[in-house]
Amino acid sequence: MDYDTVIVRYGEIFLKSDYVRKSFEDVLVRNMRRRLESDKVAYRIYQRRHRIYVETGSAEAACESLKTVFGIVSLSPATKTGSGLPELTESAVALARTAIKPGESFAVRAQRVGSHPFSSKDVEEAAGARILEELDAVVDLEEPEKTVYVEIRDDEAYVYDKKVEGVGGMPYGTQGGLVSLLSTGIDSPVAAWMMMRRGCKVSFLHFGSLEEVEPIVKRLEYFCNQELMVWCIPHEPVLEAIGAEAGKYTCVVCKRFMHRAAELLAEKIHASGIVSGENVGQVASQTLENLEVIDCLRMPVYRPLVAMDKEEIIAVAKRIGTYELAVKGTKCPYVPDKPSTRAKLEEVLAAEEKIGIEKLLKDAWDSLVFGER
Repeated sequence: MDYDTVIVRYGEIFLKSDYVRKSFEDVLVRNMRRRLESDKVAYRIYQRRHRIYVETGSAEAACESLKTVFGIVSLSPATKTGSGLPELTESAVALARTAIKPGESFAVRAQRVGSHPFSSKDVEEAAGARILEELDAVVDLEEPEKTVYVEIRDDEAYVYDKKVEGVGGMPYGTQGGLVSLLSTGIDSPVAAWMMMRRGCKVSFLHFGSLEEVEPIVKRLEYFCNQELMVWCIPHEPVLEAIGAEAGKYTCVVCKRFMHRAAELLAEKIHASGIVSGENVGQVASQTLENLEVIDCLRMPVYRPLVAMDKEEIIAVAKRIGTYELAVKGTKCPYVPDKPSTRAKLEEVLAAEEKIGIEKLLKDAWDSLVFGER
């Protein structure tokens, strides 16, 4: 079957007011265009209420290209046809010839929008009867091995046999900007991706060199099809200064320092908050008591992984392609033998004063480098 169209379905966008929905749809279409053009897929996009259609001679390739665009829930390579019952039936039979193998069970599912001289059930019965006549197949309306879908919208109709899962979420760029703390580990790239999936524009702050996180950033860029900004701060001088004085509070002071540096960057680039890959109870610095002490900013800190199990985080990392890029099995040499799990704010503040944390933050800020890529 030669598909000529891709049906693009989005999710919660349709719950918005007409004005907001139109705005979000426009952003989604713009992001789709970027992806298709980047992947060199010829196309024409047109829109109907609650649906976006991509007319293309490479429908399978277009589905593969678009399935990682934020905001798309599912896609189907389809054949466009007229909305008359005889024409619909012929198109459904033509698709069935290529989709249904001898002896397989099938069902026809139809849905309509608009006014027609027939019902959805009429379409299902007419197409199903013709398929039975033409093919060695059996009807199974409960658990069919193959399903032929017919979607009718006013004077247009589409037949298809599969749905390709998208990443869902909201179109990238429909929300505000955030600064995401990015390491070479498993968690922080997943946290950034999850906020990107909600439409947030993300910039990165990494404590180390650009080369360390460049592969991860490039992978995340694939999902938004835009260049992401990265700033870097040399981490060794910071760790040496904190590790020399903070004792059991080294990890907590280090996290507070990172958050404060990220807040300075967020203010500089007019972002609305920071993103962290922290998770309750995963390591000593992430107990509820320590997270309470770590929260020292004027702006919000978003922790999308906060209630996820490590296995769940790893599953997402593998799904989005950042797991293989993470540096695993390394341990920070500055982690104390017995790190505090119940930090006391007054003692942390005293340790920071002893370190001279304000000067350390100023020196780190002066060493901030924009990652030219």
